[in-house]
Amino acid sequence: MYDAEGHHEGDACPECGDEGTIRWRFEEGFEELECRQCGYRSDGPEIADWTRRSGDVLVKDDAPPPPPGRPMRA
Repeated sequence: MYDAEGHHEGDACPECGDEGTIRWRFEEGFEELECRQCGYRSDGPEIADWTRRSGDVLVKDDAPPPPPGRPMRA
């Protein structure tokens, strides 16, 4: 579990240009940007990759892989 502090610093969102973003600074030394207007998250690609990789565990050898973004059941 990571601990972060969020600050409104007026950074422009790379997707929509809104300046109402939050910059999250983690004690572990990294930071992320989140836009409340359009939902942009700088860690979005990493989360999507993790979600797709985690689906591999639930797929049988003879079954086709699930489509990306599909909810998984444990």
